[in-house]
Amino acid sequence: MLLDEELITAIQNMQKSLTRVLNGYKALSKAFERFEKSDALERQDYLADAISALKAADLSIIGCADQKTLICKSLEERHRTLRLNAHHRLIDGLKAKLEHPEHMKLISDSPCVIYIHPLTLEVQFEAAKATWTYAHETLATTSLDPDEIMKSHTQLLDTFRATRIDSAQFFACCKMAYEMALIKNGLRREERVNIVELLTPLAWLWPEAQQGKKGMTALPRYILAYQLQKLRADHLLQNQNVRIDLGAATGGTTRNKNNVLYIPQGATEGQYYLTICFRNAP
Repeated sequence: MLLDEELITAIQNMQKSLTRVLNGYKALSKAFERFEKSDALERQDYLADAISALKAADLSIIGCADQKTLICKSLEERHRTLRLNAHHRLIDGLKAKLEHPEHMKLISDSPCVIYIHPLTLEVQFEAAKATWTYAHETLATTSLDPDEIMKSHTQLLDTFRATRIDSAQFFACCKMAYEMALIKNGLRREERVNIVELLTPLAWLWPEAQQGKKGMTALPRYILAYQLQKLRADHLLQNQNVRIDLGAATGGTTRNKNNVLYIPQGATEGQYYLTICFRNAP
């Protein structure tokens, strides 16, 4: 016979075990309820949730261990088939929409990441959506319909073209924004400032025609990344005996992505930067 203290401990342990089992059944029951819908076996998200809930539930207690193994294996096989078919439809559909399909590059298969210059498409098959990014900044989300994806790509490029300025003009604006940041922080010439501190003064200095109807309170991060990348491509990091010096972010400083700026170079290469300064060229 258990002592009072031992009895309480045993009851509490059993309660924890019971709660854990019941919670596993609750998630599984909720996932299985979706299969009352006629299209359930065609939904990757439904299948993924059911597989996850099945694996987490201990069904040996109710004598369903064998059924669990069989159902889980069947769902996983169907899920792989659906994902593979969706992957092929997407790739083939996008290539059909491109004038030069060879310019599209598959960066990663799982997760599916596709590069269509100059943007990156991150695909979530289970959620039936795709997200356009540039410089690791989210720009737009679409369905997996190739028509919608490419329409969004065109709209985003139009936004880039409408907002950007030529590299020589950007160099001048960026230098002035840097000098404003120096004054704000009480720093001397050629000292470093955080690159993201230029976003607000750049919005003030940006030509009104390129700011859009609502104007800007801060220059979008992806536009600053784009302009700096274009400046490098145009070989204008140095202009009129002054050069831009970008300070790369280290591993520790990249933890908070709000404090750093990623500047891409092509489909897969790029670098996070933390600081910027303007120095007299030797």
